[in-house]
Order: sequence, then C-alpha cells, then structure tokens
Amino acid sequence: MGRRFPGTGGGGGGAAGGGGGLPGEFNQFEMFHHSGTYTWEKPAGLVSGSRILVHCWGAGGAGAYGGYTGSSDDPYGGGGGGLAVKYIDESALNSTETLTIGTGSETYGSQGGSSSFGSHCSATGGNCGGNSSSNQGSSGKGTGGLGIGGDINKRGGNGGAGYYSTSSNLGGGGGGSAPAPYGDRSGYSGGGASTYGCGGGGGIGGQGGFGTYTGGGGGGSAGPGKDSSNSSYYSCGNGGGGILGSGGTGGSAYYGYISYGGGSGTPATHGKGGVILTPNEIVFGGGGGGGGTCLSLSSGQCTIPGAPGGPGGGGGGVGAYTSTGYYICAGSGGILGGGGGGCHYQSGGHGGNAAGGGGAGNGDSYIGHGGHGLIIIQYRVA
Repeated sequence: MGRRFPGTGGGGGGAAGGGGGLPGEFNQFEMFHHSGTYTWEKPAGLVSGSRILVHCWGAGGAGAYGGYTGSSDDPYGGGGGGLAVKYIDESALNSTETLTIGTGSETYGSQGGSSSFGSHCSATGGNCGGNSSSNQGSSGKGTGGLGIGGDINKRGGNGGAGYYSTSSNLGGGGGGSAPAPYGDRSGYSGGGASTYGCGGGGGIGGQGGFGTYTGGGGGGSAGPGKDSSNSSYYSCGNGGGGILGSGGTGGSAYYGYISYGGGSGTPATHGKGGVILTPNEIVFGGGGGGGGTCLSLSSGQCTIPGAPGGPGGGGGGVGAYTSTGYYICAGSGGILGGGGGGCHYQSGGHGGNAAGGGGAGNGDSYIGHGGHGLIIIQYRVA
C-alpha cells in the first residue's frame, strides 16, 4: 500500500515520528511496499516545472533446497531485485500512473516479480536459487534482477552458492541484497556455504559471511558479514556493521547434557540501527544479523538460531556440527537485506523487501522467501 508523508518546516519532514529532514528539492514522499497494482494520482499542487524522483526495486527470488531435482543440487540463495532510479519531469506525468509492486517468490525454480512506475521505469525480480535462466542478459542460479529505463539501473546481488554432499550434509547460500538507495552500485551477494555451514544474507553495504561448520554473519549497510570459523564448531560469524548501528554478534555454542535439558549457548544478536526516510533522505542504516548453529556431541546438544538483520542488513546463517539437524531458522533480512542460509532440517531466512531468501535443507517448505518489491516517490508541492 502507499503512504504519503508531508514535509514540515523548511522543506523537511518524514515518516510518522521521524521529525524534520534535510532541506532540499522535495517536501513530500510516498512509499509502496506491499505487492499488488496501484493507481498513483499526480498530486494536486505539484509545482509546475518541477520533477519527481522515483526509486523502483523488483522483488527478491526465493532460495533453493538441496537436491531439489532428486540429484545433488546445491541450495543457492535467491537473487535480489534490480533497481531503477529516475527523475521524471512534472510535464511528462499522466494524471494517473499505474504502479506495480512485484511479489516475492516462494518457490525455488521461479523468479521474483517485476515492479514498475507507469511506463517510465521498471525493475525485474531476482532469480530463485534453482532458476538459472537469463535475467536481462545475465544468467545463473540466484542471479539478481536489473533496473530498466532509469537514469540509473543497477542489478540486485546474486544468491550465495550452496553446498551439497548428502541429504544430511549440505548448506544453503545466503540471499542477495537489493541495491542501496540512489544506485551507487549493484547489490551484494549472499555468503556461500560449505560443510555443515551456511552463508549470511547480503547487506546493502557488504556481502554475507561465508559459512563453514557454523553460520556466517549477515552483511550490513556499511560493511560485509564475517565468515564463520573454518576450524571451530562453536564460533559463528558476526554481522556486518551498519551506518546507524552495529552488526549483531554471532552465537557461541556450548552444550549441556540432554538429561539436564541440553544447553542454549550464547544466542546470536540482531543487527542494530534504523531508518531515515524523509522527502530528501533515504537511509537504511542497520547492521547484519549474527550467525547461529546447532551442536550435538555425545550426550549434549545446543541450538542457536541465526539472528535477523536491521534495515539494509542481511540475516545470519545457521549451521550444524554433524548430520544431526534441528528445526531452527536462519535470520531474515531487514528491508533490502537478504535472508541467511540454513542446513538440513533448518529453514532459510526470508529476504526483506526486494531481497533474496536464503537456501535451505530438505524441502520446499524450508526455503527462505524473496521479499516483495518497493517503490519510493519524492516530489515537491506548493
């Protein structure tokens, strides 16, 4: 649905509770973030001779699961949606424009839906982790979507590569991020997976951490997620830092005897930081979520889910020490951030708006879903 937020004194303004923003060219904005088709009416009082600024993101692709065709298919993460950024002169606008917000994919072999602002610009959705078909000239499992018709057109981040050895030794790749606002560069990829470890989701400021034995950290809005340890079954990757807050801490696994109820270890923490959204600012400033794991040794066990990313941050991946899996979830991404990957019997994290979902273990019901598309419109009224 769309929401219109008027500016306050001096051309500032923002979302409810957001206070004033930087003075600049615009004094109002609208955001559409639920999938569907909408009729946008040219605002009354739109300043003659002015222009509007449109950000249009496609939807994210879903992750895949291991062995989805009955053979040793790697469970890639889903790709992020593309981004088109376009200034449109007031005189070129129709009295109404049709807006389409793409639907995030929920199946491994499809593609996230395209988003569009009238006939002015559009963006394709990301490929799912099991879809290697061409997406605007680039092909491969989990390929990101692309902006079309914008002054700036960027591609979403690719889903991280999965790992498959057997049905009880596999890891899902993290979902790719969408491109950051203003389109300085394309989105970042999700982290790759290895033996019993899963990748963190990509953030708008850095790729997700690589997973080995445990889960990699999600990428943040200001930096990449940390790889999990390649020599320890206990240490999980930290989330990447954010513009407005820190990345989450990866979990630390220890275990207690099952006869005493098992153990929980030290949980992973979510990415910190928030959003600045005003008529002249778009900042998704969160950190990535910390990675998690499940551990089972002799008569002891411990489970640590992956943590979610803040706005612009990817979710933390999860891992498994052995072929024994537990029903826990990877972290979901914040807005524009990819979901973390999961191992056997673990669920991949869902992508935030316009971002890819994480790959997962043993069935379509475990994969991370892609996030719906997103459109933000900024303009000036008298």
